[in-house]
Amino acid sequence: MDNARLKKTAAVLLLVLVGLFSCFFLADRLSAPELYARYIVSIEDKTETVLRLTATATLASAGISAIPGDMATPIAAKLADFSEYFLLILCVLYSEKYLLTIIPLVACRYLVPLICGVFAVGRVKLNKAVDRLGFKLVLLTLGVALIIPMSLGVSDLIYDTYRQSIDQTITEAEALTDETAALAEAETGGISAILNRLSETVESLTHKASNILNRFVETLAVLIVTSCILPLIVLLFFFWIFKRVAGVDLREFSWRREDRR
Repeated sequence: MDNARLKKTAAVLLLVLVGLFSCFFLADRLSAPELYARYIVSIEDKTETVLRLTATATLASAGISAIPGDMATPIAAKLADFSEYFLLILCVLYSEKYLLTIIPLVACRYLVPLICGVFAVGRVKLNKAVDRLGFKLVLLTLGVALIIPMSLGVSDLIYDTYRQSIDQTITEAEALTDETAALAEAETGGISAILNRLSETVESLTHKASNILNRFVETLAVLIVTSCILPLIVLLFFFWIFKRVAGVDLREFSWRREDRR
C-alpha cells in the first residue's frame, strides 16, 4: 500500500471513529439538562411570570366587570383576551426549553456522523465540492446548536431590564382585584357604600383599570419581543450569514475532472 492510499485510509477510519464517538458518547452528554441549567432556570422563571400574568389578568377582568356603568366593560373584555396571547408565549417558552436538549442530541447523533460521512467520501473521491459541502454542514450544525442559547442570552438582557416593571404590573393588578372584589359580591344598593369606604368613585376605578390595561399591553409587548421575535431574528440572522458565507450551490457537486485534486 503506497503512502497516499495509507493516508486516505487513516483519514477515513478517523472520520468513522469521530462519527461513532459523537453518536454514541457525545450525544447523551451534550443533551444532558444539567449543561443548560442556567437557560432552563431562565425559561422556568419566565414561564412562572407568564402564568401569574394569565391568572392576574383573568381575575382583574372579572373584578373590573363589576365596576358600575359601561365604561369599564370594554376594559374587562380586553383583559380577558390577554389569556390567548399569554398561552402563545407559554407554547414558545416550552418549545425553547425542550429544544435546548433536543437540538444537541440531533446534532451529535445524526448531523455530525453525516458530516464525517461527507468528508470520508471527499477523502475517497478526492472531490473538492464534497469537501466544501462538509464545511458548510459544519457551519450549519454549529449555527443550529447555538441558535437557542444565543437567542435566550439576548432576550434575557431585555427581559431583566423590564422585570421590575412586569412585577409592578402584577402587583397593581392584584391590588385592583382586591378593591373590586367587594363590588362583585355586593348588591346594587350597597355599591355606593363600598365605594365610599374605599374612597373611590366609578371614574377613579375605571381610570385605574385603564392604567392596568396599558401596563398589560406593555408587558405583553416585552414578552412577545423577548420570547418570540428575538429568537426569530437570531434565526433569520444566522441563515443570512450562512447564505452569505457558505451558500449552497448544487451545481458544485458535479464529478468533473477539474474538481479532482
